[in-house]
Amino acid sequence: MMETRRLDEILENFSQTRVSVLGDFFLDLYIEMDRSLSEFSIETHKEAFQAVNLRGQPGAAGVVNNNLSALGAQHATIGYIGHDGNGYTLRNALAERGADTTHLIETMDRFTPTYTKPMMKELDGEHSELNRIDIVNRSPNPDRLNAALVNHLKQAIHSYKGILVVEQVKQDGFGVMSPVLRQALSELAGQNLDSIIMVDSRHFGAAYRNVSLKMNIHEATNVAAELTGRNPENFTADLIVAAENCSRILWEVQRRPIFITLGDQGLCGMDNNQFFHFPGYQIEGPIDIVGAGDSVLAGIGLSMCAGATSREAAYIGNLVGSITVQQLGTTGIANQADVLRRHHEYQQQLKGIK
Repeated sequence: MMETRRLDEILENFSQTRVSVLGDFFLDLYIEMDRSLSEFSIETHKEAFQAVNLRGQPGAAGVVNNNLSALGAQHATIGYIGHDGNGYTLRNALAERGADTTHLIETMDRFTPTYTKPMMKELDGEHSELNRIDIVNRSPNPDRLNAALVNHLKQAIHSYKGILVVEQVKQDGFGVMSPVLRQALSELAGQNLDSIIMVDSRHFGAAYRNVSLKMNIHEATNVAAELTGRNPENFTADLIVAAENCSRILWEVQRRPIFITLGDQGLCGMDNNQFFHFPGYQIEGPIDIVGAGDSVLAGIGLSMCAGATSREAAYIGNLVGSITVQQLGTTGIANQADVLRRHHEYQQQLKGIK
């Protein structure tokens, strides 16, 4: 249970807090189409979909920036975009949300990673999302780009209280993060103990050192198994017990706060060898989990940079995640008013549980 007065203090610090996001910046390109306007293509003899609106918004690492902006923080980007139209759209979308893009490298060597999301309005008025089209880089970064990213990281780490890392790309070195970047980040984290360095990596969490880790229980299980040489199935007993075992293993390696999301079971973690768990806020109705993990990272990371303890940050991150999953058809965001309102709702729900 967090006192409202303490939550207010942390939220008030957000506007003075400088946080940078390092990682894979994607453009989420929504193409809204109307089935009633479809035409017949003479060339292909197939239905030609007709777009009625385009929406380009920051995705992947950009979702963290979206939430930092909504929460009132001063925020920046470290990564790359391609020298292409999607990169132009993405940079502008980040700038519109107040992001400093000084360290967002534009390069001829890469595409701007893009999730193209066709949305169809059907004849009965219902909306559906069609097959996503992914534009991603299919080769490793050139050495010169990795070197440039390291230089930008070294410049940024002295200008921001924290760096939040989002590693989305599965192929090692094909996205912003690579063995070179991970090594540089781990070394800088060890040298800059006052900085908050928090990593959310889908596939390479075991490769980092000296950093906080934020991950879901599936990722935590895999990383704990990799670090110990055990079978991941050994961690799949009771969910909370498994989460505590994983967080303890990760804490022993990193010696930095560990945070693990548990879906509707909330969020848990470990700091100073002490385990904590916050139950999930129970939601009625449909949910959309796209971008939820990124919003939780923003809530936790920003809170710690603003002076919150790891437990307080976990509490706030748990609230932020419960807000964004209720926003359907988009990668959600939460602002300070949303967090305060959900705090009061959550407190009442916890009292009801007791």
